[in-house]
Amino acid sequence: MHGVAGGSASNSAAASRAQPHETGGSGMSRKVVLAPIGSRGDVQPMLALGCGLAERGHDVTIAAPENFEGWVRPHGLAFAPVGTDMEADLRRYGDRVQTTRHQMRILRTEIVPQQFAAMPDICAGADLIVGAGLQAAGPSVAEYLGVPYAFVAYAPVVLRSVHHAPPVVRWQRLPRAANRLCWRGFARMLRLVLEGPVTRGRQRLGLAPVSDISSYLTAHPIVLAADVPLTGTVPDLAPNVHCVAALRLEDGSALPPAVVEFLDRGDPPVLVGFGSMYLSRMRELVGVFADAAARVGVRLLIQSGWTGVAARDVALPAHCLLTGALPHDQLLPRVRAVVHHGGAGTTTSAVRAGRPHLVVPLLLDQFYWAGRVRALGLGPEPMAVRRIGDSRALGAALGRLVSTEAYAQRAATLAGRITGNGVEEAIGLLEQM
Repeated sequence: MHGVAGGSASNSAAASRAQPHETGGSGMSRKVVLAPIGSRGDVQPMLALGCGLAERGHDVTIAAPENFEGWVRPHGLAFAPVGTDMEADLRRYGDRVQTTRHQMRILRTEIVPQQFAAMPDICAGADLIVGAGLQAAGPSVAEYLGVPYAFVAYAPVVLRSVHHAPPVVRWQRLPRAANRLCWRGFARMLRLVLEGPVTRGRQRLGLAPVSDISSYLTAHPIVLAADVPLTGTVPDLAPNVHCVAALRLEDGSALPPAVVEFLDRGDPPVLVGFGSMYLSRMRELVGVFADAAARVGVRLLIQSGWTGVAARDVALPAHCLLTGALPHDQLLPRVRAVVHHGGAGTTTSAVRAGRPHLVVPLLLDQFYWAGRVRALGLGPEPMAVRRIGDSRALGAALGRLVSTEAYAQRAATLAGRITGNGVEEAIGLLEQM
């Protein structure tokens, strides 16, 4: 990300807003900037939305951390980098990223300033800006350019409600009175963390300071893209929150031959994956998972994710295979159950595939999703990340995951209740803006 270029560059950006023009698709083409900030779980739903918007004739740019460029461009969308390589940053900070204190410090000192530096020029000429994840500059840039702004949330837990605590609270079964107190505390924390960088960013755009950071982030239209049968209905969401089904990116790519061969030669394995999370002990944990699986006689397909661990780094027994990213649409129907970190995308995909879960949450909304899996009876009690180093405890949890028929039955029933096309529903809302 680069610094804001000052008054003349900013004035040029404001003056260059494009006018919508007729197309043969949706009738009116708009230039839309989708600006998700975060990990793959933040970017992938917006990529799905971007592909849908492009199919309807809109001019779409994905503004996201630079490490996603090689993934976005093959889908035919324009890309603009906002910030540094998130994968590299996770490896740089290691396990510290799991602490709220570290998350808030990086948000204040790096992530938000980088957004204010890059977004004005990227959004010049836009007719609509849509943020997601850790996007905090979007409302200001939209105000500066005089265009609408919307935010896409992937979980109810990021929106104020007496029915759940904020995402920084790991205990998601608190009474309503406690949840109210937690939200008040969260609002104060947001003010302490974001007021400085947001005020400075707005000053550079010639905008007045905001008096209430929480209202600043939530006053615009919000699209809550999550499957209600999984989340349940949250009755006290604000009137500007519009609910649609989860945003899913269709992936028709084939499974690698080595994975197909592994799947074909035995019983369906348990899939183990932690998405974009970084675990410094991943090499050690791969061996722990292999030992735990041997204790209960199950096969494992382990995805290394962003940990950087490759098959050449570890020696695994025949009942385990270590691999990289795989298309869930083709993979999940062929696995027995899923062990994962509780990311919104992974949880949703596993639920839609009707598979039981063992959730090992590490941070933020992952504890919410772990709580939903628990509440719906889709798997054993979530495991703390510190406990998965114990092969006996992990083996016992894996044993319950695959031997409790009720988990599989409930998962299959829930999958049958999930309907709707979130991309189409979200586009319908955004086109009204």
